[in-house]
Amino acid sequence: MAINHERIIHRYAEIDAYSQGKLPGKPLPPGLSSRNTGKNDLWIAATGSVRNATLLTTDHDFDHLNGVFLNVVYIDQKHTAKDATP
Repeated sequence: MAINHERIIHRYAEIDAYSQGKLPGKPLPPGLSSRNTGKNDLWIAATGSVRNATLLTTDHDFDHLNGVFLNVVYIDQKHTAKDATP
C-alpha cells in the first residue's frame, strides 16, 4: 500500500487531530495534554495503524496512540543482548 493511499492519508489526519486533542468523538484521556507530533512520526503511525502493525519504538513519542490507533511496544535500549544473558 502506497503512502499516498487514501486510508493512510485519512488516518494521518485523524492521528494528528487526536494528538492535538481536536478529534471529535475521541478525546485524549484525562491527564494527557495535547501535543504536536512530528510529521514523520505521523506517517509512521498512520501507515502502521492502517496495516494493523505493531509499532516497535525506542522512545515514548507514540505512547498516547497505544491501544487507540495501534499497538505500541517500547524497547528499552538500556537492555542489551549482553545484559539479557544469564
